[in-house]
Amino acid sequence: MNSERHCLGIPNQCDYARELITRALDGQPTLDSISLVRVELADCIACVQVLDVEVRFKMAMGQACRESAPASLQIRITETLQRVVLDDLDIQDF
Repeated sequence: MNSERHCLGIPNQCDYARELITRALDGQPTLDSISLVRVELADCIACVQVLDVEVRFKMAMGQACRESAPASLQIRITETLQRVVLDDLDIQDF
């Protein structure tokens, strides 16, 4: 982290905080990378709260991506999609 730069204390308006949070959560975040950002943003509770929301969101999305639909639902969706005739659709249907 660059100690010459610092958080401006304005949630969602601070490029420095946004850059730190993005870098910490890129790919597979680790507890160490998140902790380093938390320390760097310690003087700005609002930006730490933004970090916490982003971490919870990333965890929820990761969990949701691991769950799959029941087989019966997958079959129903596939059968429905096979019955859709694309020629019958109009741009207004979307």
